[in-house]
Amino acid sequence: MNRFVMSLAGILIAATALGGCASMEAGMDDGMGQPQVKLDRVELASYFPYAPPPARVPLVLAFVFNVTNPTGQTVTLEELRFAYAFEAKGQYFTLNSPAVYDIVRVPAKTSTVVRVVSVLDSAIVPATLAVTQGFRLQQLGLKGPDVVKEWWEKIGDFSYGIRVSEGVATFATAKGPALVSFQDSFPKK
Repeated sequence: MNRFVMSLAGILIAATALGGCASMEAGMDDGMGQPQVKLDRVELASYFPYAPPPARVPLVLAFVFNVTNPTGQTVTLEELRFAYAFEAKGQYFTLNSPAVYDIVRVPAKTSTVVRVVSVLDSAIVPATLAVTQGFRLQQLGLKGPDVVKEWWEKIGDFSYGIRVSEGVATFATAKGPALVSFQDSFPKK
């Protein structure tokens, strides 16, 4: 009897958890779809000319997203997270993972702009690349400091790709929480 009660309790817990996950995905569905998050552009928010180490040169980028609410009710963006990567030799190298917890209300059937500012440091990025992606750099015949110098010097023209990936936006809705995933790249091709 004790095993039966434990099994039943386990089934109920699993059903509740799965039902909760399903409601997070479907919580927005009022026949109109879920909110959408799309990368509109990447802006160079502040630029300082590259200088070799031991100088520390910041690179300040602004990621501008359009958040669209096609539903008939106001939704609230509570969290927005993503990773971004720069391109070198046709490969993308992840550099940072910003998260924003600003509360943004998006009225029914409208769009709003969300700007996320991220700062990179020319003295930190080569170490980040060496630790997280050193093997890939080596396979491509690249050296972290040289790649960083090129990125810093060519950012004004956006002559290489910037990819946003692993994007997740958390919305509060009248029907409960909703998760929306997104990814994109800039410049648009």
